[in-house]
Amino acid sequence: MSVRTTELSRTSPAERVIIEAFARLDRGALGLAVGTLCGVGVFLATIILVVKGGEVVGPNLALLAQFFYGYTVTITGAFVGLVYGFVVGFVVGWLIALLRNVLVSGYLIALKTRANLTSSLDSID
Repeated sequence: MSVRTTELSRTSPAERVIIEAFARLDRGALGLAVGTLCGVGVFLATIILVVKGGEVVGPNLALLAQFFYGYTVTITGAFVGLVYGFVVGFVVGWLIALLRNVLVSGYLIALKTRANLTSSLDSID
């Protein structure tokens, strides 16, 4: 049993709810989740258009080639899109988690500082 677990078991139920509500997001886990979702999304969109076929296959989706070097609306392009989608999604998810953690930490520091100042001012009166 770790120290963190024993500290959490000694807290009141109300404190546990607050701790869980403001828990840090795991940057790697969110990056992996968003990356997987984006990669599979691009892959499936490409495969559906390739299977659907037609004279001109996916002109709008083909515009991804402007950003994803080597991407085409083909079976091979679907795998290229899977990799690019995963990488871009991972970076976006990682940055979202980082930004959220920084903002929540700043908010909690401001809240704690305000509470300390308020209690200090109350003791002066």
